[in-house]
Amino acid sequence: MALISSKTGWQVLVTGYGPAGYALFVLVYAGLEVLAIPAIPLTMSAGLLFGSITGTVIVSISGTLAAAVAFLIARYFARERILKLVEGNKKFLAIDKAIGENGFKVVTLLRLSPLLPFSLGNYLYGLTSVKFLPYVLGSWLGMLPGSWAYVSAGAFGRAIIQDESEIGLGGNSQLLTLGIGLLFTAIAATYVTRLAKDAVKEIDE
Repeated sequence: MALISSKTGWQVLVTGYGPAGYALFVLVYAGLEVLAIPAIPLTMSAGLLFGSITGTVIVSISGTLAAAVAFLIARYFARERILKLVEGNKKFLAIDKAIGENGFKVVTLLRLSPLLPFSLGNYLYGLTSVKFLPYVLGSWLGMLPGSWAYVSAGAFGRAIIQDESEIGLGGNSQLLTLGIGLLFTAIAATYVTRLAKDAVKEIDE
């Protein structure tokens, strides 16, 4: 009953305030992610409140906004300090440069992996030389499958509550996305390792 009541409250808010209601959800979601507070419950609630498609769009916008804000915080408040600490370490700088030059691929592959916490990744990428636009695009693309999986699980719950048949995969989408994510984890690890080895090899030569 509490879940249904909460759902109704959110729906009234969104309906009553129109776009402002969606904006509030986005800001709350992004704020939690920037503070490194897991937002999976909110991701699932987006499906419960808004359905699969609208919920995925809202979560995608929220997650991308959080990723951008955390990245900029790390980039402008911590990266210079990191560079001073590793000054003279040619291997680190070479690897950092290689990752930066292949930023979109690296970020997309690692975002598809379920093993790197989303909030932690936001700040870690900001400490590298990855450019902002490739990072944002890679984050958005790489987060879509996972977002869809959790939102679909929430939408499945909505369908049960409302006795609807609009949801197909439901909770099984999480297992499918997890399997795909583990595959991309291996691909990402192999790709990043190869970049690092090539960068170090260039120094040694």
